[in-house]
Amino acid sequence: MFRSLPSDVLNYQDDNFYQIIKERCGDDVLEFMKVLGISSVQSLLGVENLFDWLQFNSEKLKMIKNKLAFQHDDGFVEVKWGIQNSLERLIRDLQTANGKKQQAAGSTILHDDDVTLSSIFLQKHPVLKSLINYYQTIDNENNENNSEDISFLTSFLDNISNNLCRSKNTYRYNESVLRFAISFYILSGKMAYEFVRRNIPGALPALTTVQKLISNTDSRINEADFRFNSLKAHMNSLNTTIAFASEDCTAVIKKISYDSLTNSFVGFVTPSNNGIPLDLHYQTDSFEQLREWFSTEDRSPLLNIHMIQPITKMQMIPNPFLLCAFGTNNQYESIDIIRRWIWTFEQSLLKNVRIIGFSTDGDPKYLRVMRLITGFFASLPNIKLSSYRDAFHVNIPKEWDWYFLNNSQLFLCFQDATRLCTKLRNRLLSRVANLLIGNSCISINHLSTLIENVSKLRHGLVKSDIYPNDRQNFNSCIKICSEAVINSLMVIPNTEGTIMYLRLLRSIMIAYIDKDTTSIDRLYHAWFSVFISRWWYMWLEHMSKVDLDNHLYKFNDIVINQEKKNDKRQFFITNSAYHSIEINAHQLTYLALLVIEKKLPPEAMNIYLFSSQTCEGMFRSARSMSGTFSSVVNFSIQEFLSRAQKLSLLHKIKTESEFSSTNDALNFPKHYKQGKKLQKSANTIPNNNVLNAGMITKIVSQAFTDATKLLSSFQLKEILDEKNIINMNQLSNSIRKVLNKKVNSVDYSNLYEETDEISNSEYELDVLLDSESYIENEDQQFDDEQDDTSSVSSNGVLYGLQGATFSGMRVFDKVRAELAKSYFEVEIDGKRKFIHKQTACWLLTENKAALSNDRLTRVMQK
Repeated sequence: MFRSLPSDVLNYQDDNFYQIIKERCGDDVLEFMKVLGISSVQSLLGVENLFDWLQFNSEKLKMIKNKLAFQHDDGFVEVKWGIQNSLERLIRDLQTANGKKQQAAGSTILHDDDVTLSSIFLQKHPVLKSLINYYQTIDNENNENNSEDISFLTSFLDNISNNLCRSKNTYRYNESVLRFAISFYILSGKMAYEFVRRNIPGALPALTTVQKLISNTDSRINEADFRFNSLKAHMNSLNTTIAFASEDCTAVIKKISYDSLTNSFVGFVTPSNNGIPLDLHYQTDSFEQLREWFSTEDRSPLLNIHMIQPITKMQMIPNPFLLCAFGTNNQYESIDIIRRWIWTFEQSLLKNVRIIGFSTDGDPKYLRVMRLITGFFASLPNIKLSSYRDAFHVNIPKEWDWYFLNNSQLFLCFQDATRLCTKLRNRLLSRVANLLIGNSCISINHLSTLIENVSKLRHGLVKSDIYPNDRQNFNSCIKICSEAVINSLMVIPNTEGTIMYLRLLRSIMIAYIDKDTTSIDRLYHAWFSVFISRWWYMWLEHMSKVDLDNHLYKFNDIVINQEKKNDKRQFFITNSAYHSIEINAHQLTYLALLVIEKKLPPEAMNIYLFSSQTCEGMFRSARSMSGTFSSVVNFSIQEFLSRAQKLSLLHKIKTESEFSSTNDALNFPKHYKQGKKLQKSANTIPNNNVLNAGMITKIVSQAFTDATKLLSSFQLKEILDEKNIINMNQLSNSIRKVLNKKVNSVDYSNLYEETDEISNSEYELDVLLDSESYIENEDQQFDDEQDDTSSVSSNGVLYGLQGATFSGMRVFDKVRAELAKSYFEVEIDGKRKFIHKQTACWLLTENKAALSNDRLTRVMQK
């Protein structure tokens, strides 16, 4: 028995057609069809007396004729009965199916409503035929896959059809359409959403409905509110319990706004208790209290956010999670940051989320925090981090003299590698630094010479790559340390020092930023950069200032910076950059030991996720949400919270769609680089089976050997040999003694001790760590400039208003009881009035706050 013909068999052609011929008639008939050039059901039905073709004498037919028929002596050809019967039965079945189709074209019966549609009606509305064919195809696919799920497109079409049969007031939308509407509104903006909604009736809900859905979700973000419950739900949806945290700031418009949902004012500097920001602090029903705040409280020039990056086994990198956001003026101590991080760590643990570590940029205050927490020549005697029950503990081999940290860490700390690279690049551009190592000078002029004298086809550089207007431009860092640039520099005399510096920069990128680097290579390049820095540091330590100046003046072809040459630090990278290189390498090694001892899963080695770039990504995304026809890229605190809520909801929908097994999940576009990244899944979660303490020892030894070999031609050996600094242990012990003497610090603060002002000792240490006390900050080109928003100081803002109509303002004689909380009750010229709290903010603000759309100018206004 043959199986029944598929419903769409009349459309079969090529492979599908040949397959059914083979199943019903055999390989010989299939070969006959190919000889005759019949490749579809429709062409087969159009041929009459098919076997008459066997009567012809042809070389192509001769072989197939012997397979299909008997040839008598008189020339008569008799087709084999079985072959003739099977082919004729197939043709009859196809003709029957074709007849039913013709009949169906004349009238279609809708059994549910017993409605008959005439052929004239179907011809008038051909879309119905297309829909019938579409749903038949869907049914066939579901039957083959044994699935009853419907796709989003099917759900979308059904929703439109149902709504068009109703009045507009009774339109309804299913869950998948609502998710699509929310996503489309967030991605496209108000204008595009309204354009589509108005031109496709019944497809999308009204804009007010979408906005209400967004505000009613659990993605609501309030200032200074740490969303630990939402974090737990997010982590559960990804089936993971480990994550990495990051913190960063950006400049915002200094504007005070009223949040009606929390009945609070947003935009003032958020106060804190033990480093933890206080939410809903600025709540009042008194106009006088608000006026006092405008007079006495600072407006937030900065927005501080905390991001959480989940660590999963999935090939696809999950979206980061915004934990908290609040306004700040950056006037707090390092101990406040420590308290906030420890509190965040503890609260996350209560939600079964283990924070592996924290990452920030190279701010001296945060660098000091990392040194205190990790114990990198700093300590907290009154805060026993190692005594915490959930602290990490690993076995540090005794022979690791090159490793300076303890075996216990509450959590890890990484300096953002992208910012570190830009700091190193900016050191090249410094007007006061004269980088010198041995008999070689490190200068940006070498790259300028390369651009002028060597074809761009060899190195790919332009002037803006080595003299960028934006000191935070990371792409120029990538370009100047490429292999093509390094190889091209080799033909230019006296560039050995610059080549070494670019290799140092490149190793940091490979170790911490490149996504495809293996764990072994990460460790190698991390420690290669450390040993380069240590050799350089110790050589400068044992060189006199006079000898260094004499070395410098030998380079007549280099423009020597003449400003403030009274310190040896001008010959080296900044102390903050050096400490960042050391801390990152130590923390990477500690992380590898945790994986080796199976205290963390292998995916924890994906340290390219451990950076504050998640914060930068959130800032960029929020700035991009201004709208298609808007040139405004900045935001106030309240505007950021609103945009961040939309982004959080969009990320949630994306996550649900990416990991959903249903057919109605939304399909979001992906950047082509993400597609390539998924194809290289083998490196996404590196294989750490071969990694062990012995292997790390070999890797570090090889890194030391290669770093020493690279510097062998720089004439460092003479000075260091005199000081008996020859091998790795001697170098490491010497650098340990120097750092212990110069930068070792102790903070006697308690975990819950209140502090009112920054101590002089901490301030001095922060300046020392930045090593920029005698020079300008190399990461920005501008001086700080105050751009505060002044407020009305007069007490008479509500007087002298006789006869005023308050047109267009929310000032009323009375308001509904349910709206009363959003209004101040005031007296205006002896009459009781209700003024909306946002209107009150506008009234008390004298000048409109502004922040430049240009990133460089924003740094100046920060």
